[in-house]
Amino acid sequence: MATVLNRTTKQVIPSANTVDFPIANWIINPDLSAVAGFSSIYWTITGDTVTLMNQAARDAVDAALLSAARDATAAAMDQLENYSRAFAEVCLDEFNRHTQWEADFTAAVAAATSLTNLQTRVAAIVPVPVRTLANLKTGVRNKLGT
Repeated sequence: MATVLNRTTKQVIPSANTVDFPIANWIINPDLSAVAGFSSIYWTITGDTVTLMNQAARDAVDAALLSAARDATAAAMDQLENYSRAFAEVCLDEFNRHTQWEADFTAAVAAATSLTNLQTRVAAIVPVPVRTLANLKTGVRNKLGT
């Protein structure tokens, strides 16, 4: 029995029957002392030698993984049944509601011809209601799948 390391996936299998693992794809009893304590994502395999990437290369791997994770998080916003997407849509609706109220108020002020006229115009603007957690939950539920 020996330890084997897959050259492509970097999977390590201890106590393997070497006849089941062709050397074209597997390293038999690899020396992993240079990479001890480091994730296999930082390993470089050249021939039968396993080495550790330098710090700059490890930092590049970390940056690529972080970027991919961020892309996946942002891409989740495209999934119709995703909570984040539904919540964001409810928030955007609320922001837009407030933006419309501000625009209506600004227009009322600009069009007013007297204080009484301004009061009448502002009173005609539909107020933005206070929202509750129940309103938010309902809004999120209604946005799922849309």
